[in-house]
Amino acid sequence: MKKSTPAELTVMKSLAFLAVVFQSALLYVMNHRSPHPEEAIMIGMLFHFVKFSAPVFVFLVGFHISQLTEVISYSRYMSHKWKELIVPYITWSSIYFVFSHPHTFEAMKQLLLGEAAPHLWYVVMIIQFHILVVIFVPFFRWLEQKKYWKSFITISALIYISFITFISPIVQSESYIHYVDRTFLAYFFYFCLGGFAAYTLPTWRKLVIRAIPLNTFLFLSLFIFVGYELFTSQSIFSIDLTTITYLKPSMVLYVTSEIFLLYALSITIVQTKSRLYTALRFISRYTYGAYIAHMFFLYVFAAIISTTMYSILQAVLLFSITTIVSIGVCYTIHATPLSLLFIGQVRQHRTLPISMVSKLKKGILG
Repeated sequence: MKKSTPAELTVMKSLAFLAVVFQSALLYVMNHRSPHPEEAIMIGMLFHFVKFSAPVFVFLVGFHISQLTEVISYSRYMSHKWKELIVPYITWSSIYFVFSHPHTFEAMKQLLLGEAAPHLWYVVMIIQFHILVVIFVPFFRWLEQKKYWKSFITISALIYISFITFISPIVQSESYIHYVDRTFLAYFFYFCLGGFAAYTLPTWRKLVIRAIPLNTFLFLSLFIFVGYELFTSQSIFSIDLTTITYLKPSMVLYVTSEIFLLYALSITIVQTKSRLYTALRFISRYTYGAYIAHMFFLYVFAAIISTTMYSILQAVLLFSITTIVSIGVCYTIHATPLSLLFIGQVRQHRTLPISMVSKLKKGILG
């Protein structure tokens, strides 16, 4: 049995997906369009601003796993996750292989490490939390029974900061140590934070709302600081966005602050019941399929965008087209027998409303 998902989590999931696509668009423009130094600085700032995506997704997984209130069948759970996550991952990895033509051994290595496309490392990392669900669920229940959640999240934060501080100097090396970024250990605090939010939901909501004034100041301060780190470690004529990593203490503080702000923003969006909320709810149905597919569409449309316009405008246009097409294709596929294969969802049989059928009949007969 699973509790109903709070509406604000739906909004957060969509915002995290949009952030991923915008990151990809900014990264493509930075690497392929040679922006002017002043444009490169602006792109670097925007890239930092939307860098919250992966930790937010981990936070959401922690929240959802914490909502499992009954003893789960591990085989049934993993079978569901195989269809939902791994099958479309393999499908789209195979599509990306068509463009890179790796040898069999290299293809298997890329599949296991999430290297078929720049964004697929996330799937390799997130599936580890699902594999360990039989440990996390009873442990979270124990924390709730003993009322140890506040102590646990504090200790987890301290351990995580210490861990990141230790690995930060070596994680950028060319050795296999840099693959630590796709292990669950590299993001376990955000997972635990999601569990804390789920089990203390009323308190958590009040906390993120009350913290807005102080947290906004903290976020802006950290935003300036992580930007300063980037621009002082590299020349503005050769900014490399791929070096921006979650695995350094300043980014941990920055992303955690941003998660608090995003949660408060999501609550606000839900309360407005605006068209934005309706659009984000629709997007949330297809975020995973669109996430793993979006790089394919981004590279397809990148070739047709004019290089004469400002680089940031190119990135915004590429982001918009890629988002619309990725979601639209997933929506279309969802109504076909290929739905499970490409987006990890069972085929949706769509029917016209009775009122519309009546209008169509009148139009045909009349």
